[in-house]
Amino acid sequence: CSKMGVCLSQSVEETKRDLLSSAGSSSSLDDYDNQQHSAAAAVTTTSCAPPPAISEWKEDHFKILCSISTVLREKAGEVAASSSGDVKQYDEDDESKQRHLQKDIGDALQMIGECIGDIGAYRVQEMEHYEEALQLKSKAFGGDQNNESIADILYIMGCHHQRFHHFKFAQKCYEQALRIYKVTLGYEHLCVARVLHNIGIMYHAKKDNGVALKCLKKSLSIRMSQLGETDLSVAESYCWIGKIHREKKYFKEARECFLTAHRIKVAILGKSHLESAEVLHNVGIVCDDLGLHSQSLSCFREALFIRLAHVSGAYDIIGINDVCETLDCIANVYRIKGEHQKALQFFEQCLKRRVRVVSAALSDKTQVSLLLHTYEDVIALTKIQVKECANGNDMSQRIGVLLVEMGTLYDQKLNKHSKALIYLQKALQVFQLRKDYKQIGDTLSLIGVIHVKKSANPKALKCFRDSLVMRKMSSTQKETAGIAETLHNIGNCEAREGQFENSLRSYGEALRIKKKIYPNEHVYIAKTEHCIGLAMLQLGNLDAALESFEASMKARRTLLGDHLDVSFSLHSIGRIYFHQNRVDDAIACLEEALIIKLQFLPEKHMSLAETQHLLGSLYIKKNKFTPAIPLLKSALLGYKGSRDCEIIKSDVLDLLGSAYAKLGENDHAILSYEHSLKIKRVVVGNDGVACANVLMEIGKLKSLEDDIDGALVAFKEVKRIQKILYGKNHLKNADLLIQVGLIQDLLNNNEMALRCFAEAVRMRRKLLDENHRDIADALVHTGRMHQSKDDHFKSLVFFQEAIDIYRESDGGDASQECADACRLLGLSQFASGDSENALPSLERCLELRECTYGTESEQWAEVAYDLGIAKFEAGFYDHAVILLDKFVILQKGFETSDSERLSNALLHLGKIYLKQRNIDNAMVCFDEALGIRKQLSKNEVGVSEVLFQMGGVRESKKQYLESLVCYEESLKLRLSILGEDEDTADIISRIGEVRRIRGQYDLALENFTLALDMYKNTVGETHLSVASSYHSLGYVCDAKNDTQKAMQNHKEGLSVRKLILGGDHVKVAASLDDVAGMYQKMNEQKKALKCLKEALRIRKLQLGNDDIEIGKTLFGMGIIFSAVNDNAKATDCYNASLEISARDGSNPKLEAQTLHQIGCVHAANCNYREALQNWRTCLSKYREGGMRDDHYMVACTLGNIEMAENVLNTT
Repeated sequence: CSKMGVCLSQSVEETKRDLLSSAGSSSSLDDYDNQQHSAAAAVTTTSCAPPPAISEWKEDHFKILCSISTVLREKAGEVAASSSGDVKQYDEDDESKQRHLQKDIGDALQMIGECIGDIGAYRVQEMEHYEEALQLKSKAFGGDQNNESIADILYIMGCHHQRFHHFKFAQKCYEQALRIYKVTLGYEHLCVARVLHNIGIMYHAKKDNGVALKCLKKSLSIRMSQLGETDLSVAESYCWIGKIHREKKYFKEARECFLTAHRIKVAILGKSHLESAEVLHNVGIVCDDLGLHSQSLSCFREALFIRLAHVSGAYDIIGINDVCETLDCIANVYRIKGEHQKALQFFEQCLKRRVRVVSAALSDKTQVSLLLHTYEDVIALTKIQVKECANGNDMSQRIGVLLVEMGTLYDQKLNKHSKALIYLQKALQVFQLRKDYKQIGDTLSLIGVIHVKKSANPKALKCFRDSLVMRKMSSTQKETAGIAETLHNIGNCEAREGQFENSLRSYGEALRIKKKIYPNEHVYIAKTEHCIGLAMLQLGNLDAALESFEASMKARRTLLGDHLDVSFSLHSIGRIYFHQNRVDDAIACLEEALIIKLQFLPEKHMSLAETQHLLGSLYIKKNKFTPAIPLLKSALLGYKGSRDCEIIKSDVLDLLGSAYAKLGENDHAILSYEHSLKIKRVVVGNDGVACANVLMEIGKLKSLEDDIDGALVAFKEVKRIQKILYGKNHLKNADLLIQVGLIQDLLNNNEMALRCFAEAVRMRRKLLDENHRDIADALVHTGRMHQSKDDHFKSLVFFQEAIDIYRESDGGDASQECADACRLLGLSQFASGDSENALPSLERCLELRECTYGTESEQWAEVAYDLGIAKFEAGFYDHAVILLDKFVILQKGFETSDSERLSNALLHLGKIYLKQRNIDNAMVCFDEALGIRKQLSKNEVGVSEVLFQMGGVRESKKQYLESLVCYEESLKLRLSILGEDEDTADIISRIGEVRRIRGQYDLALENFTLALDMYKNTVGETHLSVASSYHSLGYVCDAKNDTQKAMQNHKEGLSVRKLILGGDHVKVAASLDDVAGMYQKMNEQKKALKCLKEALRIRKLQLGNDDIEIGKTLFGMGIIFSAVNDNAKATDCYNASLEISARDGSNPKLEAQTLHQIGCVHAANCNYREALQNWRTCLSKYREGGMRDDHYMVACTLGNIEMAENVLNTT
């Protein structure tokens, strides 16, 4: 709030004065009059106190006002929301309060707008506040828009528009305000006069003095009738009317108006007031117009004394300008009267003041123009004095000095070098006539500096050399500061011309003189040492250059601190480190240089651009692409204004293109390269190697963006250029073939791509060492093409040779190129069935990528996936789970995930969990995989695969209906895309199995028959799937009690398996079990026993004597022996089976069943006590296995136990 109070009460000018006072600026204008400083010294001085922080004052107060404005706007929004009826209905009193609140907020916004207007730098925001204030007031007054408050804001808006010469809008606002004032206050009210007064001023600005005079006179009439004849507003009207009369050359009327205004202001403000002085000044002007020179001088002198008394200090530019204005008028009166000496004296007084104003940091080009006009007046009168006075030589010397000062102004303040040269050459002519060798030397040096700025180095060099001669002639001492500086400038010009050896001699001589004149550490010595370093750098003497730069920087740091010159030294040292490949040291120097330059230089300065350019290139070298881009963009803006920097701009654009490409922002990269190409074509022509290199990058990027046509056009142009430059057999052509091959690969033109890569291999073998890495790169591409054609055995040769080259080259086998080749080799080895070598290849690739990128990177995840799938297929499920699980976690954390690979990893994880009987985890993986695959377009087969696995999970959980739904949906999707194949038959077969389990035998029979036919059509009649289908049909026929067909199908399955696997395979043994079962049903026990004996032989041969399958077979044989009442052999079989199952422990159900059957044999032999013991042990095993007493097998055993106990109890 306290700051708000200051903001509302203190103007910018008052703040300027306060800041000057607090800075200790107590010198008055008269104090400066007594100082004996030349005008030239004042123009170039840098020792004055720092300017007040007006911009900080403005920004600070503007922020305060905006904060208050935000609060007011929020309150206005709340009022509008409540009055709209959205919240609740308000009565009339509430509505009245709201209107009053809206008016108050409008008044406050109006006040803030006026305060912003006083600051003067935010005119858009000022008008926004006025418009919001008008809107709120209009709402507050409702239908009564003829309100004085609305007229007030309209008047202020008109003033705002008038201030910025928007006269059309200003007039509209004034007319509305005038109409309201007349309606509410009457035609003779002061507010009406105020609006008319401003309208008159506006028409005066529009050069319509007739209307302006009419409005001003009407305003004057109202003011006089309401305020009398002695009011300041009346005086103000007289002043404006007087001004218009003077412009219309009614000088007498103008004089009367100004005299009347002066009389009023003196009566009210006093004779010594600035406003009185201003009117008095105008009276003097009109008297001069009337030829009343004495009266004119009297008025001017009186005005001058008043204005001088009110000048507050060196930074009171307005006050000093007023004084200079009066001094100019007095001088002109004396010039008209022919009193040239007096006129010259006043012009020189004016000149001294204007020089000091221009030297202040608050000055602008307007002040410089006023100063130049004063110089012209002084020179014109001095020329007259030269003709009239006896001391003409001294006066001509004065003219020369003034011309030099004017040239310096045009050069340093207005940046008009050609204009500066005109005045300096005129000065040179004056000094040459007087043979003033010192001034000639100094002026030639200044001319040389301007020629340097105009890039006219030969002219500059001639000027400096002539200046050196003149300075040596005019000086009794042969080693002066001026001579040293001239030698330094000569060295600069010679360096710009590429004469670095000569420049070193000039710099060396300058340095020798400076070291004699100045202390050991001096800024002038440091400057020359810095330039010596630059010349040494151009000659390639990096160590000597570094030594010079470091000496220069040491002195500059000591003497100047964080000065701009220190940043130049740091930049140059950074360049040396860049060339020495000391990247980190270079970055440190350039970052420090950039920090300093940003404090002193505008954002588009060339020197700033150079540091940003070099630092950006170093960041790219360190793979810091993100921070490099804004630096390079800023550098590009800095170079933009210079026509001599086209190639440098092109270099920056190339760097930007590479940075964008590394970040994957290919669109921006292409735009950067294309802009670079455009510049290169203009500067170096269409057929240069630079154009070919950029076109190559454009082609690569367009191929990545699938702009194949654009890429091919770029590569075609590269081929044309390279043919001109290199002929056919050149490495550049091999590089081009690689890129064209990559394009053909994208177009699926594998044969064309293969030819390109093979030719690139041939050329590189011919032109490079046998172990060059580029040969390996081409071999990898060639191998990829064979791999894509499923010719894995050929691809293995290329990949292995590439890896051997990588291992022999500088990078060794730890490079990422070698890692990529290992991955491709592993994939081909796996595809060709060489799992034993595939896994080590993929593991080596994974290890290399972990070393380079870490285990959280996309690169590592890519190979982890490949290795995980390979481990799964090889049966290493535990390892596969670890890799695939990590891959899934990483993929979910990446910004862009590979959905296809992610879903496949989840699918394989689900399969592993199924094998590990972790059903719930498997289902979670399948569900997630299904969700991902459903989002992928044209992925019906992938969705079908997951649904098939989910059906298997449901089936294992005995959720047969849900399982059928999954299988049938999977089948539908697969048939829609691929039609009939082996996998489709697999799905149909599973559907049949579920229907068999559910007792839907007819449907199951139909499914198995369809699956069998499909297998025969797709994989042939001698396939294991065909055999399995026969057995499935056998199970269904058996369930339908069609024993003959069941036997026929089981025998067909047995025959197919024997044909494929031979007679000693365990699957043949399983088929024999099924056939034996049918023989048992047909009561052909001997044939059944024969089948089981053969199955037992096969299993013992393949599995050994202790496998659980042997136990099962022995159990089956025991059943048959029991059926034929051969209890002894049955007991032997049961005991042998029991021994195996008890030892194995994996099948307690088999163990219990065997105990049950042994008990039955004992019961058949009337040995009920032994039978009872076996049955009780069996019952215990059943219960341990989780079987309930109502299970049919448990119930049977319980019945037998009861029967045995009854028999034993009766005996």
